Amino acid sequence: MRPSLFLLPTTLSTLTTSLAIEKRQNHAWPESIRSFYTAISERVSTLPPKTLASLTSSTCDIGNPSMPTIPDLPPVTDGLKLYHVAIGRGTQNYTCTTDPNAIPVAAGATATLYNTTCLSCLAPRAMEKLTASALSMPTPQGDAHLFPAQAVVSGQHYFTGPSPTFNLHTNTHNYGIQFTALLSKVPVPEKMIQPGQNVGSDGSKPVPWLKLSSTSSLSDNAPGVRQQALGSDGSPVKEVYRVNTAGGSPPKTCDGMQKDFQVEYAAEYWFWGSVGA
Repeated sequence: MRPSLFLLPTTLSTLTTSLAIEKRQNHAWPESIRSFYTAISERVSTLPPKTLASLTSSTCDIGNPSMPTIPDLPPVTDGLKLYHVAIGRGTQNYTCTTDPNAIPVAAGATATLYNTTCLSCLAPRAMEKLTASALSMPTPQGDAHLFPAQAVVSGQHYFTGPSPTFNLHTNTHNYGIQFTALLSKVPVPEKMIQPGQNVGSDGSKPVPWLKLSSTSSLSDNAPGVRQQALGSDGSPVKEVYRVNTAGGSPPKTCDGMQKDFQVEYAAEYWFWGSVGA
């Protein structure tokens, strides 16, 4: 067991109360949320008392993480360790021309990141259900927790020019800002696309899975100074993966779409670095 800077403080309450919640309200939830609560409940029944007790001291074992993967997605570089896991909930953004037959063009994304580091290691089956659960519910506002995992905000995701950016600086912590570049983009296999799960209520299919490379950072070790992250000590984060996506894909054409529009999505973001969590 080892402490983490990015733990989910409410993991214990999430695990221990889910059985009661499931029995009381499970019939009222969408299928994706029922699946999450069921997976959590099953996991609770297998956790030894020592493991549950350890969560109250803000520690959990993340020594053997199991990140989801699909064919053709490059593996994590040898030697890197898990640094952080978050659920991103927000929108993929697109632009259209006046030509109804034109294909929508990607224009970045914005999302709030919610800390699920411990949950991803302690209850991976429940973690698999969380993006679909998050997409089925309204986007939390402000610092509200992400339902149904009660995950706390760990940062924001947006674009800085063409660079996918992950800002892990909030009112309660400052773990730097990561600027990244695309290394690999893999479409979700058709057999993994499931309406009611990773397909949005608007019919939007899951966006591709990605591997990103850290290109530079604003580190809390040197506030306000942009540092090269790869091959240096500017930031421990070296690679970021977007996996287990839900929703976010645009329609096939611009027919009936506004010039600028957004499509709601959720995804898991796994941060890997030279220093573990």
